[in-house]
Amino acid sequence: MTIEEGHFYRDSDEDIWQAVSFSVLMFVAHADGDPNVSAFDVVPAERIADRNGPLVEVRPTGWEEV
Repeated sequence: MTIEEGHFYRDSDEDIWQAVSFSVLMFVAHADGDPNVSAFDVVPAERIADRNGPLVEVRPTGWEEV
């Protein structure tokens, strides 16, 4: 998967991440209350994919007007 800067991704635990670069993601929101990450943690994308399965690109809804 190609990761694009600024885009949002969901892991298999349903947590949401935002791409800071093509290889680094910033944690945005918990779905499962994972205590191993906090808001704004920056993590290599490869580590997230290895630990939590494949990443899927998602698009926030309701932001079109902003």
